[in-house]
Amino acid sequence: MGGTAGRLALAGGLVLAMSSSASALDVNSASAEQLESLRGVGPKMARVIVQERQRGGRFESIEDFSDRVRGIGPRKAKALQAAGLTVGGGPLPLASDISAGAPRLLPSRSSGRP
Repeated sequence: MGGTAGRLALAGGLVLAMSSSASALDVNSASAEQLESLRGVGPKMARVIVQERQRGGRFESIEDFSDRVRGIGPRKAKALQAAGLTVGGGPLPLASDISAGAPRLLPSRSSGRP
């Protein structure tokens, strides 16, 4: 019985994971028509987003997105993120999260001793 319950829980988790990723929309690859499917994005805003992406390149964070796209402030960017907007297939990261949470790679030290 425990094995069946475990398999059902796993299957349910997979369905939830698939459904949440199915509604995610990457701002760096979405077409204007796809962006319009998000609540709060009309045809004009979708065109502005695509034009800014073409002009300035990929969006790096939610702050980058809201800073570069005219008409998208921090509050609107957060609402779009909650509606499923992502960057690179994941949620739009906060710039502060990127700088604070990124692991720092240190150069390896070679003592030169055998």
